[in-house]
Amino acid sequence: MNTQILADKIIELTEHFNRYVFDHPEILDRIPNKAVLVLLDVDDPEFNLANLELAEATPLSAGGQRVHIKMKKQMRTIRQVHWEADIQPTPQLA
Repeated sequence: MNTQILADKIIELTEHFNRYVFDHPEILDRIPNKAVLVLLDVDDPEFNLANLELAEATPLSAGGQRVHIKMKKQMRTIRQVHWEADIQPTPQLA
């Protein structure tokens, strides 16, 4: 995988993970101190392989460990109600 594509995907997944943490801060309790996060995309095995290889080639700090985080897209369909106004002549009462 091209290094630019790999870097772009890591940045994209990092942004999505940060948004997830903002909405679900309790996930941080499951991540140890000094952890190196390895983000994986359940829909992109080629990216996952390249990112795992990159993570393994990167040395850990003393006491550090890798934490693998699978990112999965979830689609939500939101129905929005839009009101429309139209000027009408005065209605005739019976």
